[in-house]
Amino acid sequence: MFLSYFSISAYLTAALLLMRFFSKNELKHPHQQTTSLLISFAIIAQTLTFTDFWTTNGIVFGLANSASFIAWLIAILLFLSSISKPVHALGILVYPLAAISLSFGILFPDTSDKIIPLSIASHVFLSITAYALLALAVCQSVLLKIQENHLHAHKINAFINKLPPLQTMEKLLFQSLRIGFYLLTLSLITGFIFIDDFFAQQLMHKTVLSIIAWMIFATLITGRKLFGWRGKQAITVTQVGFGILVVAYYGSKFVLERLLS
Repeated sequence: MFLSYFSISAYLTAALLLMRFFSKNELKHPHQQTTSLLISFAIIAQTLTFTDFWTTNGIVFGLANSASFIAWLIAILLFLSSISKPVHALGILVYPLAAISLSFGILFPDTSDKIIPLSIASHVFLSITAYALLALAVCQSVLLKIQENHLHAHKINAFINKLPPLQTMEKLLFQSLRIGFYLLTLSLITGFIFIDDFFAQQLMHKTVLSIIAWMIFATLITGRKLFGWRGKQAITVTQVGFGILVVAYYGSKFVLERLLS
């Protein structure tokens, strides 16, 4: 429990430092090293909370555990990406979400004894990584929308000034989208290979929604390549596609584990 509280405090403090930097007219982040250390400590501490996930028979991966794990993976991907790419502003959204996921696990711990067999672990982790990358793309789309709205309204402030140019923001968005889409494709393929009966395992609705989301992302990526889709089109489609994925994964888990259990 201490590790979870420590991670929550570190994530929130790092997010506050980032918010302070992006709201001021400072050219250089005065607390950049402190922020990086806080995020590193938060990620390490959260990693140590995952020891209860593993059993000899498989993985205990209920709603709270999966939310914490996905948020942890998103934080890692953002932290590593920020080393070489101008994505630091995403931390204002991502790190509080990681803290919220940990808080949810503390307040509403998993009570289900359902264990995911190791035989389908590859499918599970492919799905989780795809969700994490697509979640980063959604966070990027939120910042892009804020940036576009301020630029069109000619309301330039310190936060907007410190964001990369629109073209760079869109490029970063589609980089995350493409990689997340490829991994989502692999997760669907492995799901069809490893899972025998979708009806018996109450997975049909999740699969149908995931395929619909896959089709939406496929349309967006194809439209970007062939027709140069960008701006509001890309932002809206990204958020709709991810929203369907959230309903597919977390919605089904919430109903099966919290309402029907």
